[in-house]
Amino acid sequence: MQERRAAARERLDENGLITVDEHTSIPCLIYDMSERGVRLVSLEAGTVPETFLLAAGWLPEVRVCEIVWRTHEEIGARFAANP
Repeated sequence: MQERRAAARERLDENGLITVDEHTSIPCLIYDMSERGVRLVSLEAGTVPETFLLAAGWLPEVRVCEIVWRTHEEIGARFAANP
């Protein structure tokens, strides 16, 4: 199978937090990440909106993400372009 990603992903397995709105956050596992996107694992993947915020203690800033694909427990998302 040929790799189709524009940028290689680095395996992380780090805890993260998906912020849905000002009152709702969902824990996740940041499975892997590249400069352009991220793959997350969450038992609540189906409830995450198309655009969300991703935070983790080791990330230098909160990232705005847009879902590209999703399964029952995984989300593939790209980082939104900076304004």
